[in-house]
Amino acid sequence: MASLFDMKSYIILLFFLLIGIDKSLCKEYFQQEVRFTISVTLDDVKNELNGTESFDYINNSPDALSFIYIHLWANGYKDHSTALCKQMVENGNTSLYFAKDEDKGFIDQLDFKVNGESVHLEYDSMNIDIAKIILNKPLKHGETITISTPFHVKIPLGKFSRMGHLGQSYQISQWYPKPAVYDRNGWNQIPYLDQGEFYSEFGTFDVNITLPKNYVVGATGDLVNGEQEEKWMTDIADKTKTIEYYSDDSSFPESDKETKTLHYHQEKVHDFAWFADKRYHVLKGEITLPHSNNKVTTWVLFTNYNSKYWRKAIPYIDSAIYYYSLWNGDYPYHQCTAVDGALSAGGGMEYPNVTVIGSVSSDLELEDVIVHEVGHNWFYGMLGSNERRHAWMDEGINSFYEFRYLDTVHPLKTKDEIEKASSWLSNFLGLSSLDSRSLAYISYLIMARKNLTQPIDLPADEYTVYNYDAIVYMKTAMIFKYLMAYLGEETFDKCMKAYFETWKYKHPMPEDIKQVVEKTSGKNLDWFFNDLLETDKKIDYKICKEKADKSNNNFLITIKNNGDVICPFSISGMKKDSIIKTQWYEGFAGTQTINFPFGDYDKIKIDADEIIPEINRRNNTIRTHGLLKKVEPLQLKFLGGIENPDRTQLYWTPVVGFNKYNGLMPGLALYNTFLPEKNLEYIFVPMYSTAMKSLAGIGNVTYAWHPDKSIFQNIKLGVAAKSYAYMNDLVVNENNQTLHDFKYIKIQPELTFDFKKDNARSPVDRTLSIREINIIKDIPAFDYSDTSLVKGTFSYHIFQTTYSMNNHQTFDPYSYKINVEGGAGYSKVSGEFNYSISYNKKGTSADIRFFAGKFVHYNPPPLLNPSFSLSGIQGYQDYLFDNTYLGRSEYNGILSDQIYMRDGDFKVGSFAGQTNNWLATMNTDIPLFGAVSFIHFFFDAGTYRYSNAAFNPTGLSYDGGFSLCLVKKVFVIYFPLFYSNDIETALVANGKDDFKDNIRFVLNIDLINPLNAIKNLSF
Repeated sequence: MASLFDMKSYIILLFFLLIGIDKSLCKEYFQQEVRFTISVTLDDVKNELNGTESFDYINNSPDALSFIYIHLWANGYKDHSTALCKQMVENGNTSLYFAKDEDKGFIDQLDFKVNGESVHLEYDSMNIDIAKIILNKPLKHGETITISTPFHVKIPLGKFSRMGHLGQSYQISQWYPKPAVYDRNGWNQIPYLDQGEFYSEFGTFDVNITLPKNYVVGATGDLVNGEQEEKWMTDIADKTKTIEYYSDDSSFPESDKETKTLHYHQEKVHDFAWFADKRYHVLKGEITLPHSNNKVTTWVLFTNYNSKYWRKAIPYIDSAIYYYSLWNGDYPYHQCTAVDGALSAGGGMEYPNVTVIGSVSSDLELEDVIVHEVGHNWFYGMLGSNERRHAWMDEGINSFYEFRYLDTVHPLKTKDEIEKASSWLSNFLGLSSLDSRSLAYISYLIMARKNLTQPIDLPADEYTVYNYDAIVYMKTAMIFKYLMAYLGEETFDKCMKAYFETWKYKHPMPEDIKQVVEKTSGKNLDWFFNDLLETDKKIDYKICKEKADKSNNNFLITIKNNGDVICPFSISGMKKDSIIKTQWYEGFAGTQTINFPFGDYDKIKIDADEIIPEINRRNNTIRTHGLLKKVEPLQLKFLGGIENPDRTQLYWTPVVGFNKYNGLMPGLALYNTFLPEKNLEYIFVPMYSTAMKSLAGIGNVTYAWHPDKSIFQNIKLGVAAKSYAYMNDLVVNENNQTLHDFKYIKIQPELTFDFKKDNARSPVDRTLSIREINIIKDIPAFDYSDTSLVKGTFSYHIFQTTYSMNNHQTFDPYSYKINVEGGAGYSKVSGEFNYSISYNKKGTSADIRFFAGKFVHYNPPPLLNPSFSLSGIQGYQDYLFDNTYLGRSEYNGILSDQIYMRDGDFKVGSFAGQTNNWLATMNTDIPLFGAVSFIHFFFDAGTYRYSNAAFNPTGLSYDGGFSLCLVKKVFVIYFPLFYSNDIETALVANGKDDFKDNIRFVLNIDLINPLNAIKNLSF
């Protein structure tokens, strides 16, 4: 046992150790500094940069650094191994992967020295665009070193990402070696990516650019001693003002033999980019800042392409600077430039003082993109957050201010111009009439209803492509609008100005903006910064009932929180859809009755301004008078449209169908869902058969659950039904008695489970479906009372369980499914595997398929034939009535040649290869003549066993030929040219040995479903 003195000493020692540990874990804020001097020359013949770089690196951290990470982001364009190329491929873009060597880019000829002494450069083992300089001695706190190197950049083709050239138009970004950020979280060495941007140290830039004299340049910083260059640019601007008609000529003039060197200087920025083109027109403007009255020079550089929009662009950049300054704090630099440039990574890209904009299609689109990109001078330009780790802090907050700008400057013009510029379909569906905030909400809701959204505060590269836009940009913009409405505009602006003043030219983290906003507003905002930003919790307040309490001059309103977040909400009293009174309430869990001021309202509504990103706004309203107070009026709408929570919507559209037996079938589709999806969905399609003079058609009702804590992403319970004719006339006895119009009815309950993915970006889908197939069909029967033939019925019930996996990866996708089926006297199991071998950037692939099936027992009734078929399934073999045939029961003629790819999937007729034992086949499909070819070669091979008999005498069956693939998997025509002897014997025996008799086609009408296409837009 230790003595008391020893114990005291131990406690004191432990106390000091804990202090030391606490300090090491909770470092105070520090920020490194860099001072760059760069000289670079453009070679516009070889599309190369040759330069030298020197930068002072000042260690303000408390740590001694033994190495410094360096970003060599131009290497992102070098080969298949880069993180950029891998991410592009994962997102479905193979342009860099298949690029020619001369179109790729890289940085080389590096020779790093520190204070003039050579150092070792060690490349990252995973990313060739990351390296680290091993220092000869540690860099201590407060010390400065000078790092220098020559460098050479092969500029990539500007079709891959943000850097590159198209001809002699240059977008030069992320082009020089620069140190990674070292902050309180350690080193932030990150590869170059498309989805997820950058994080760099603040400092000073002195950059000298040498290039042919007739290039117009837009860049970060101010020209030093650049009076002649600025005068030349101003002269071009004066000339541009006089141009009434812009030529369609986009050719490049010859480069000047003489060169010029432009010297740019800028302080308190974390990046430097420049753009050069000999064809640029120039416009020049000036804006006075709202707080300091300082003046900022604005420039617009553009080519003839899209000139009709760009000639109006100076007011856009001026207004953006003014309003962002008004709401956050004045723009501190002397100039701001917007450049019309080639850009493959989105509509625009921001850099300090300069932004590049891609192709646009309207005045409003150009204004919107310029405002957004100029706004990035605040978020992430001066507020230099880590875009890769917390993308919402720049893209999301900036999108909020972009939407605020549109609402403030010209909200009516926004709607009118969107409608004018949008396609007829967007206008028809009501998409074009939505403002930016409403479009953001719909973008979010499409995924949220499926429970496929992700938290706002995730690393950028963890998002799906759709969620990166819908969550990082759109949802963040929505919740900041929500926060402003809750705090009030005046308080909100105080918070954001305080954030700007506290953290400009620094690297704020989420906890930093939270601390500033809570301190300034005096509010606890955990619901916002913890729940809405860090989780995927959903908001849903429901209005249950209301009661007028005239004695206390208020309404008693019962509200239930159906959601996951305890957050504030507003209640409004409305009259004729106008808001009369609004009051905010703090959030709660469960159900509460609240007081709302009495008034002459015809309805009371939660979130009448539609600011809160609720997952369900259809339960927000109650009328103060009448029956069915919570049921909204019925709205019949042609074709489809965006969900209107104030209406019970029923969509309709005329349809027409055809098959040989029903003839032409005009009908009407009635359905309740379009975008976004609802839990309960239905579609009914009654059709009139002109041949049978009776009704036909389909119907389907499903209910979906999206559980949070489950192995399943979606669970759907549904029932589908359909009824059509499957045969017309049938002569059945010696008296030529004919029976007419045989029809079938199919009723199918189904339960489907979609498994959760391992991660949101996984291309793998896994599904388990269980269904019961109930078939009732007309058949000829004998009437013993008068010895005549009549129509009777035959029914059977089959149960089927299918597990499927589909890997949608960009290269070499594959899938498999396992099917167990039984009932009606038989049971069988089968499996199918599909693999596509990708071989060019057009998505061309050679496809291979394997199928195997085995009966466990076989004793079906005489009128049911569930045998495996060597061939693709013709209509009379579709005993499950799963597919749509133009002539289901035809044995001859063109309608009998329609097949679906099931079972053995041979392309010859089904006269050979029927088996109730087992079957195994392989099918191949290879496009000929490259990517654009619609001519394919096919070859099928397989073996099977006759019922309880010997193997197929040939041992192997096969067929082959070519196909016309007009629409892959939807419309394909097959021309068999050769086949095995057993197939030939069967064809000859059935009189089908002519070439034309064996032409088959796939017409997969079931895949042509517009509603399914809309539902699966981005999922």
